[in-house]
Amino acid sequence: MAYISQRDAVAGLTHGASHLLALALRAEREPGAWRSRYARLLEHPAIVAPPGSGASAPLAEAGIAGQYALRFPQVSGDSDWLRQRSMVVMARRLAPLLARGASVAVDLTRLSRGDACADTRRDQMRDVVAGFAQALPAALGGFGVSAGRLVLSAEADHPGLGELLRLRAAGQPERPRIVLRLTDRLFQAIGTARSGAASTDALGRWQGLTTLAQREPGVHLVLPETTRSACTLASGERADAVLPGSLFEARTETAWIAFGLQLDRLAARDMAGALAELRDLLCALLRFADNLVDQLDWPSPELGQDALVNRRLALHVTGIGALADRWSLDPGNFASVELLLRWLGIVRRLVVRESNALARERGPFPGLELRQLTRSLTRTLGEERAGRALRRAGLRHRHLLVLSPYDVFPGSAPRRPQAAYLHLLPAIRLADTIAMHGDGVARALPPQVFRRLIHQSWVIARNRP
Repeated sequence: MAYISQRDAVAGLTHGASHLLALALRAEREPGAWRSRYARLLEHPAIVAPPGSGASAPLAEAGIAGQYALRFPQVSGDSDWLRQRSMVVMARRLAPLLARGASVAVDLTRLSRGDACADTRRDQMRDVVAGFAQALPAALGGFGVSAGRLVLSAEADHPGLGELLRLRAAGQPERPRIVLRLTDRLFQAIGTARSGAASTDALGRWQGLTTLAQREPGVHLVLPETTRSACTLASGERADAVLPGSLFEARTETAWIAFGLQLDRLAARDMAGALAELRDLLCALLRFADNLVDQLDWPSPELGQDALVNRRLALHVTGIGALADRWSLDPGNFASVELLLRWLGIVRRLVVRESNALARERGPFPGLELRQLTRSLTRTLGEERAGRALRRAGLRHRHLLVLSPYDVFPGSAPRRPQAAYLHLLPAIRLADTIAMHGDGVARALPPQVFRRLIHQSWVIARNRP
């Protein structure tokens, strides 16, 4: 960690925020022009650590760049490998991350190479769970770290899901959180069962999963395939793991910088004033976060490469339901919902515009492969029109806006019945990524309302523009 002089430290900032300020200023040619602006940004009550960092977590490097998604190493399906030797491999991958205070999610959907029948996959999960419970703590202990910030994930229709859930019930290692990745197959089967077109156990499985997630604080449901690029020119990526704090599917071995933006903590009391406040905040925040991409010491070459090539940001915009209450909007009134959605659409355009402005100043994210894209578009549109299209659509970051369906609820002391806030769910259509953080609100919902929330969120996610 770099030494921070009294001149760089700003009164009121925590040590972690002062460190972030010093890192971000290194990337500026004229740091003096940005020091006070970045300091005001870090002091603003609406700019917070991302969801999943812990209650009232301060802004710090481990919070905003400390989520990593891994997959189990697929080498061999024999029991000895799965129970013992694989844990040494896992410990070597996990130790550098956990030692830095990071949270890591390991996906266990595919445990060995090749196809396997349901019984074999169940047995393999049993072996891996035994390894995590018995061998991994000792293997990590050799590096001086523990598995306390470890999250395990698997697809919700995995035949060995019961074995995985027993690991949490047994309380080892340190009661890991479990993330169940819902699948399109499951939702489609639910629709088939409801229509009576086929006899399936999908409805029973659906009720079991939602009941489990609602009753058990350490079990989370994640929607499938909701992470897409904010840049319309970029190719899609296959998400095959989960970010442990944000709770959305992501590509394994990817580096993310995440911030939280709480709408209900803006100082302005009206819509127009809130937009003006946001315009100033977002301009500084996206530039600040972009500077950190280049300055952070990523813990592995793979993560460092991905950070520089794709410049992934996860801007978690929260407090939608609380903002509706603050502005006395009735979520059951169509005109109120339409007004709030229009306002949030402007917020999204502000986010995209600021990333585009940075792309014009610093260039788009390298993963866009601008030269190849320029040649292709020039052949189709001509040089002038292609250049204009790239300037308008090119972004500095592959990912940007993250919304959670749980954030349509105001949290404590709602002004309306909880079910009324489901009318705000269309807001998540604006997201580049639909995350499932904040599911503590689920325990306050009637079971049927909770199931409607999850199913409607999937339908909206599948029909985003």
